Amino acid sequence: MRGVYGVFQASLLLGAAAACSVGEGDPSGGGISAGLASGSGESSATEDASTATVSSGSTAESSGAGADSGDMSDGSSTSVTSTTGPPPECADGQSPCGVLCVDLAGDPSNCGGCGISCVITNAQAACVAGECALASCDAGFGDCDQALENGCEEPLGQGASCGEVCKEGKAELCNLFDDNCDGACDEGAIGGCRVGVHRSNSPTLGHFYTVDLGEAQSGDLSLEAANFFYLYADAAAGLTPFHRCVKGNGKRFYTQSPSCEGGGTLEGVMGQIAAAELCGAIPLYRLYKGENGAHFYTTSAIERDNAESMFGFKYEFIAGYVWPAP
Repeated sequence: MRGVYGVFQASLLLGAAAACSVGEGDPSGGGISAGLASGSGESSATEDASTATVSSGSTAESSGAGADSGDMSDGSSTSVTSTTGPPPECADGQSPCGVLCVDLAGDPSNCGGCGISCVITNAQAACVAGECALASCDAGFGDCDQALENGCEEPLGQGASCGEVCKEGKAELCNLFDDNCDGACDEGAIGGCRVGVHRSNSPTLGHFYTVDLGEAQSGDLSLEAANFFYLYADAAAGLTPFHRCVKGNGKRFYTQSPSCEGGGTLEGVMGQIAAAELCGAIPLYRLYKGENGAHFYTTSAIERDNAESMFGFKYEFIAGYVWPAP
């Protein structure tokens, strides 16, 4: 009996010692709690390592496709492309991006490379030939400076539109505005914008002005100056038609009056003249000589004064404003 009791007592002592051994090294004193915490931490570390591996793999693929992470100054940004599954076989004009086939030349979500997204402020983005572009502005905004980097930067009221905005390097248009901020407007011989007026002289017709170089050298007319000044070819705000009229003596005069000032017959419109200084225009002086009923026009103040002092003409007024160059 004592032997059995001794064995039982020894078993109790061994069990107590084992319990103390489990609790050793645990600052909290909880052996079981320590075991659970240790198991949870090991599981968490395993999950973190798995997550990090997936993220790294996706980013590496995106970089391999030519995309840098983060925002890009050309209106694009990168996003991670899924790599789950084998790359697909794509049709002509498309490229594999992860498990998708995309058009790198026209897909704003993969513009020029996998995962390169076009993002433009206050606008709908497009992708043109692999470059981000502006498709349209959001309601209430306008792209008034035509700069892609700031998108549709101008808030606009309902029905409002952008005014004219100049920008260095911008192409000049035929719009009576300095588009490229160089201090001149519509310069550079824009096709169909301005038309040259030639000046001739004749013993019978006096001074004669026409946009037709052949007419300027016909009959007894002698060409004095080709492209003596320029008019606009088409109507626009700030311009008015410049009419050619013939008088009873066969000589011409030129006026903004469509009725030929009540003193002649309308032959046609030569072009568009400015009623005030506009876009680099200069004055066109009009003179008249009563002795022979002839009109004379010049852009030179010196020639105007000489015509008065030496040739019997009388200065009348500025017929309008014209341009010295195309």
